[in-house]
Amino acid sequence: MLVELDKSIVTTHELFKRIDSETLDDIEAAGYTLIMDEVANVLEPVTISEEDIGYLRKLNAIEIDELGKVTWLDDNYGVDKNSRYRDIKIMADNDNLFILKEKAFYWTMNVKAFEVFDEVYILTYLFDGQVQKNYYDMHNVEHIKHSVQKVGSRYELLEYNPIIEPRKELFNKLNIYEDYQNGRSVSKMNSNYDSRENLTAKQRNFQLSSTWFDNASEKDLKQLKNNANNFLRNIYPTDNSKIFWTTKKKFAPVLKNPKCKYHKKDDRSKDNFVSFNARSTNDYADCESMIYIYNRFMNPNDKQFFTTRNVTVDEDLLAVSDLIQFIFRGCIRNNEAMNCYIPSERMRTLLKKWSEFEI
Repeated sequence: MLVELDKSIVTTHELFKRIDSETLDDIEAAGYTLIMDEVANVLEPVTISEEDIGYLRKLNAIEIDELGKVTWLDDNYGVDKNSRYRDIKIMADNDNLFILKEKAFYWTMNVKAFEVFDEVYILTYLFDGQVQKNYYDMHNVEHIKHSVQKVGSRYELLEYNPIIEPRKELFNKLNIYEDYQNGRSVSKMNSNYDSRENLTAKQRNFQLSSTWFDNASEKDLKQLKNNANNFLRNIYPTDNSKIFWTTKKKFAPVLKNPKCKYHKKDDRSKDNFVSFNARSTNDYADCESMIYIYNRFMNPNDKQFFTTRNVTVDEDLLAVSDLIQFIFRGCIRNNEAMNCYIPSERMRTLLKKWSEFEI
């Protein structure tokens, strides 16, 4: 209705994802500009078994084009709201459904959601490492990167130039835990959580990844829990109200401790846990200490979704992008010093490379 009335519209990302093809056509006719605060979630796995996908193909209920887009062929199916595959049909009809190697379905945002606007501005950082960039490459969506600089009393878009960013100055305000004293060759709390011996460089690179967590021993997880508590009690003593932390959500109930809180009913107002890829929140801007117990890689199936379509995925840039976004939930956003426990060697290395403009 608002589109038909040519009104300016403010909406959430979640509602924007649900816009159907008919409304997108109306937006194109009206001539809108889209300003998107942060990237959208443009890719999600669909809950359906490989057997069901095979069944739909055998029935010739669906057709798949060379890019992997799924088209539903039976227009009469799904009138009954209880139809088993009705949600699959709706996604296909809205050009949202793609297949991965005959074994999985993915919902993707309809590329028309960007093409129908006269202009699109996405306000984000390190876009080249983000999933929306991979999605744009998949659909051959052209885009131009800009830097933002304050000129007088206003901000202006400039030709993209990362050198104007105060990366080193900001990095130097981060008190990132290292512990090489007394002749140690390895940082203690950045290594004692992995009880395996004689680790190779490749094994260290994947410490604290999702796979590492899924195979971690109870002893190692307990050590991580104690490390975080020790960091916040003894190394950089911090009041609980000035802390925010993250890990793989499945393991948050295991790693929570007297300083790192996690509410079992997912009520974030009662704890200081923040999703590792949290964006667009200022709720922690006065927090002085952060804990980031994770080593970020793209989900292997998500990565394969793009690589099988000849799209290059930069997992290192994705990882450091999420880490920087997380760090900037805290008081560093106000140019204040902040304490950081980042036990993953890979994540600390990527952050250092970012500060030196190597990534």
